[in-house]
Amino acid sequence: MTKKRIWKAVIGFLIFICLYLAVCFGLVLSKINDRPTKLTGYQTILVLGSQIDGKNLTTSYPAEVTKNRLDAALILAKRNPQAKIIVSGYKGPNENVTEAEGMAKYLEENGLSHNRIIKEAKARNTAENIANSKVYFHGKTMLVTSDFHLARGLILADKQHLSELTGYAAPTTDHSLGRLTVYYAHETLGIARALILGR
Repeated sequence: MTKKRIWKAVIGFLIFICLYLAVCFGLVLSKINDRPTKLTGYQTILVLGSQIDGKNLTTSYPAEVTKNRLDAALILAKRNPQAKIIVSGYKGPNENVTEAEGMAKYLEENGLSHNRIIKEAKARNTAENIANSKVYFHGKTMLVTSDFHLARGLILADKQHLSELTGYAAPTTDHSLGRLTVYYAHETLGIARALILGR
């Protein structure tokens, strides 16, 4: 193969990658405002795990993006008093409790009965959040996560034959350009991977 053909192949491949990532970014944006108009009739609400700040051995407060998800879940829980709320997530290297434990604590501190909360504390990523939690699904189920993360969550749910899940995009209140850039770049790459590998 000549150098000219090699360069054409490389350029073609790079163009394909750019187009593929552009499509993935479009998928991220397509779900950021997805919130059902009817919020009642749900038996299960799954809140996907996110960071718990653990700056020392005594703190275990949800990071802002996690709090956004939990605040959305509290709204849904009030509209669906019969629903169980699943919180899913393991203990990361910078966390002193599991994400499930930290999220459950926040929900209880904000008025949700512990009897309504199911803690799934082994999931290490979004695919595992869904896979480990689906055994608790009963009836109509809502998947709650950050607006920028919802598209990937629903794609991974579909990969696990859970296309009937309804998604709820929790609004992100952190408008820092740096963090938003990281969130959206991470999700674009995450969707690229999810579409190919299903995880």
